[in-house]
Amino acid sequence: MDLVVGLDVGTTRVKALAVTLQGVVVAESALETPWVHRGAEAEVDPVVLARTAIDVLVGLAASFPNEARVLGVGVTGIAEAGVLIDEHGIPLAPALAWHDPRGDVASIEQSIGKQTFHEHVGMRLNSKPSIAKILWLRANVTAAKGATDFLCIAEWIVYVLGGDRVSELSLASRTGLLDVLEAKPWQAATDLVGASLLADRLVIAGDACGTTTGILPSAFDDAVLTVCGMDHQSAAFASGAAVTGALFDSMGTAEALLRFEPATSMSREKLAELTSEDVAVLWGVIPGHVCVLAATLTGLSLERVRRMLGAETRDERKALADEAVRTERAGAISIEESSNTGVTITGIDDSVTPAMMWRAAVEDLLALSTAQLAFMESVVGPRSSTVIGGGWIKDPMVADAKFTQLGEYRVSEAVEPGAMGAAFFAGIAAGVLDRPDVTSEPRWRA
Repeated sequence: MDLVVGLDVGTTRVKALAVTLQGVVVAESALETPWVHRGAEAEVDPVVLARTAIDVLVGLAASFPNEARVLGVGVTGIAEAGVLIDEHGIPLAPALAWHDPRGDVASIEQSIGKQTFHEHVGMRLNSKPSIAKILWLRANVTAAKGATDFLCIAEWIVYVLGGDRVSELSLASRTGLLDVLEAKPWQAATDLVGASLLADRLVIAGDACGTTTGILPSAFDDAVLTVCGMDHQSAAFASGAAVTGALFDSMGTAEALLRFEPATSMSREKLAELTSEDVAVLWGVIPGHVCVLAATLTGLSLERVRRMLGAETRDERKALADEAVRTERAGAISIEESSNTGVTITGIDDSVTPAMMWRAAVEDLLALSTAQLAFMESVVGPRSSTVIGGGWIKDPMVADAKFTQLGEYRVSEAVEPGAMGAAFFAGIAAGVLDRPDVTSEPRWRA
């Protein structure tokens, strides 16, 4: 049996799917992402993370049918986080999570300027772009000064599995090291960091990036490797929403709203306009197209509230959400996402119940994406359809609020859509599946 494998290195879990060329999932495996947390700070040892990814793939192989052969492995994952390595490929510092508040923003603003940064990078200047984290690491971790390359997490895993050192465009677009319109290293960032930390070879999802070495079970021997870009985009691709006019709402730890547009439609002025309202522009996983991306920390904030309410098990979470759907909101309770370090809750009185608190959290936090969506559509035009994926849409209160917010929508039926998209890209890299364009959905073999 010929298989393709998708690996998704997410904020919460590292998960993998083995899929037939007809799109049938035959094996799944997952482990928790091994972050070390200190309050709002989160980091991971790159070696431990690589070992976790390998263990997930080994666990996947244990469930393979007899005589299974993996033709390709695609790796997608979180953006912004990455690994500083030396010329020998040795990691020199921990990888900081995308939501980690550590970052040297002041040096960027002083040396480059906020407006110039926005016009070239297509991201708002804050602690999220990788360049801010790189500067912080170089100032606080002595070994980091000797780095020759910065590999985003998916690029790092592909490299560990035997692949080439590459920079995938959708991930490179989140580093602050790339001039997004030119699709090449940005000289101002290179001058500030002191080296061109992007790889010499820029690729897009589905480009072959080498083959596996012998560190995986024999079923993986000589499988073609590919970096599949940002996890939200890979999920949109698997869900049939990486097409012109469609909106993909990815409800994970971050809520991401994605639209795909021709690269020729972008200009420095439009880049600056979108970025001024924290709507990013990055290269898409579809050739010749950019992805317009708005994101909030909705999932992270919801998780903080749910944990505070003591809803830990699946049954407890469902019971809380079901009761919230039936509960009328009253009083002055209000919940705001104050920063990536927490939320602010006000207006609690004797009438507030856990279910009312949950309704308020869902409604108030989703309101943030309502404003972003309205602005995005004022620039790129109205959506023609809406697809939602990610774990949070399974929460009945979230699903109810999303209908109020968006109207009719389709829930992605893809199992682990990020990993499913990565598996399809693996098939493209291996030459056994056809790459679709921005007007069509991916088609598995009949």
